[in-house]
Amino acid sequence: MTKHNDRESTSATLEAQLKKIARKPFVLDVDGTLILADSEQWNEPQPLPGAAAFLASLRQRAHPFLLLTNGTARPPDAYVERLRAAGLDVRPGELLTPAVVAADLLASEYPGEPVFVLGDEGSRQPLAARGIQLLPRDQAEAARVVFVGWAPALTYEDLAAAARAIWRGAAFWTAVTARALAAQGGRAPAMGGALMAAVAHVTNTQPRLIGKPATEALAVAARRLGVAPQELVMIGDDLEIDVSMARRVGCTAVLVRTGTDRNAPIGAADFIFNGLADFLAALDQR
Repeated sequence: MTKHNDRESTSATLEAQLKKIARKPFVLDVDGTLILADSEQWNEPQPLPGAAAFLASLRQRAHPFLLLTNGTARPPDAYVERLRAAGLDVRPGELLTPAVVAADLLASEYPGEPVFVLGDEGSRQPLAARGIQLLPRDQAEAARVVFVGWAPALTYEDLAAAARAIWRGAAFWTAVTARALAAQGGRAPAMGGALMAAVAHVTNTQPRLIGKPATEALAVAARRLGVAPQELVMIGDDLEIDVSMARRVGCTAVLVRTGTDRNAPIGAADFIFNGLADFLAALDQR
């Protein structure tokens, strides 16, 4: 009798907790949560079980959501095209990258100031779209900020230009500090993190992190969704990145065991599900 009552009590508590978050805006990680890809480029990404149905349900319910990835290999809408080709209903403007976050911060903190980007189009395009002045390599020493993203063809001249700008007083920002990301076959190297480490080593300077788990990333997402960061529900696969970021801003953290932390213990996040299919089932049941 006691065990039966305990189960009923636990079920009622879970239902009450789910009811509280059911109408809050969702922010979804991508790699390890919605897809597994080959790398940060998302060549032929494979949707994880339940991912398409989860997004379709959100769309049907008109539930507000955004995707938040640490990738800067492509511009945001190019990432969206890859996801749509993989069968996921994501639309332009619904995916944020660290470059989008950087553009917001640069516009408010360094209005009109020049920036040197150590990165490809995925790092540069969101900044240029906001009218931020991007300096060529031979003028990098005049930069007020150096922003490091994804650039697989790094040259000595690129590294030297970034270092000289930082030595002359430019702020050092990085899209990511992670060493790897969840991918097909287990993990893939995080190129942006490797470039950041090279610049940090040469300049003996620690960068300001712009992507996850920086709280600024969730703050930008919250502004886009029209709520305070504390009102978000962050859904991801990584305790050190997704869950820790949610904890620091005080919003709900949902962990799915389909990516980095497949063996996360009970209690490591506010809610833990084996995948998005189980999370959707729990929401539907509620």
